[in-house]
Amino acid sequence: MRQLEVEELNMRLVLLATAAVLALTACDPTAQGDTPAVTEAPAEPAAQATGPDLEPAARPEVGPETFARELYTAIFEDEFSPLAEDQARLWTPEAWADIQAAWARDPGAISADPFCECQDPIGMSAGEIVATLSDPNTATVVVQVQGGDRRAPVTLNLKFVNDAWVVDDVISSSGGSFREALAAGEA
Repeated sequence: MRQLEVEELNMRLVLLATAAVLALTACDPTAQGDTPAVTEAPAEPAAQATGPDLEPAARPEVGPETFARELYTAIFEDEFSPLAEDQARLWTPEAWADIQAAWARDPGAISADPFCECQDPIGMSAGEIVATLSDPNTATVVVQVQGGDRRAPVTLNLKFVNDAWVVDDVISSSGGSFREALAAGEA
């Protein structure tokens, strides 16, 4: 994708997120953006399973659930590639460094898109998306990826960096870490 197209896509995602937040706020005057789903995080104490109450200043304009929904919509409907060489801003600096290191070792090192566990996302969609805040700057988002008769949960580990949610790791439906696979040369 050309840089202009990427910038237009990013702007469209921001506008859609803002409209969604405004619509939700209009329906519920107490709403303050995304509300984390009430789920249990496997390694977190029960008190944090629903996510902490955050001060409005600490809440992002676009919450992790909205970020994931827009990302998957772009991937499945707009043919957006989060692994394109110009997508460093979508990832944490550490994750992007891992991706670049894998490419430096072997330009074809990444054999499948970790977001859909596929090589071609045609005909795929994102079903249910459940986000859980671990703290104000860390979230886990489980996306039910669907395609044909296949349904698999893909987990995004997100971090809030430079006023935006970004991807730190993608965990496959079998529990494998994308970053660990990159480091092992198995992506």
